[in-house]
Amino acid sequence: MGFMEDMETHHQTLLETLDGREIFYVPRIGISRRITGMFQAYSELVDGDSVDVVANSPILSIRTRDIPELTTGDRFTIDSKEFELVVIRPDSEGITELMLEAV
Repeated sequence: MGFMEDMETHHQTLLETLDGREIFYVPRIGISRRITGMFQAYSELVDGDSVDVVANSPILSIRTRDIPELTTGDRFTIDSKEFELVVIRPDSEGITELMLEAV
């Protein structure tokens, strides 16, 4: 097994170990299916004009090769909640971070 194949196996094992939940992917074009990824719901306090506001930033990390047709506007169902993809951030090691927005 080559280095890249070994890293792909490592990424899948890492994602399943850290989170392990199944996610339902609904592309705008293509076939809906279940995928595995790591979901994190970050919250941060943002300064507002008169009051501070809590901003939620759901992030889904997936293996890049699992969703090659990925485009903004695609949807995901995670823990019975619907999300829409707004930003795609691939890295150079086979993992893509997806910034989601609750629908």
